[in-house]
Amino acid sequence: MSLYGSELLDDAKEMIDDFGVAGSANSGALTFKCLLSDPQVTQAFEAGGFVTQTQHTVRLPASDASWSLPDGSNGASGAIISGGAVVASLGLGKKIVAGGKNLRVTGQTYKPGSAWVTLLVVHEDQ
Repeated sequence: MSLYGSELLDDAKEMIDDFGVAGSANSGALTFKCLLSDPQVTQAFEAGGFVTQTQHTVRLPASDASWSLPDGSNGASGAIISGGAVVASLGLGKKIVAGGKNLRVTGQTYKPGSAWVTLLVVHEDQ
């Protein structure tokens, strides 16, 4: 097993335990704890001109199974990675909730074998 698959993934889960906020995807079918960045204001060019968007990054441990936190609470109710790829419910255009914010996934990064999945998200109404 690679260093990413054992040591760093365990460290990622510890960070989630210490600093994570509640999250969910697929209308609550997948629940998890994640790291949510501070808001960043950006501009996007869309039909009709530029629009201002508030975006965040959401980081989740790249686990291939459900896992629990040391206090027995839910770290993730299911896999974040399946078959070497991020699960479909966290894909581009999907809606998630993180830290009480309704968000839409606009970007996704995951390096196979890495300890983290990073999602770029904007507020759902943007």
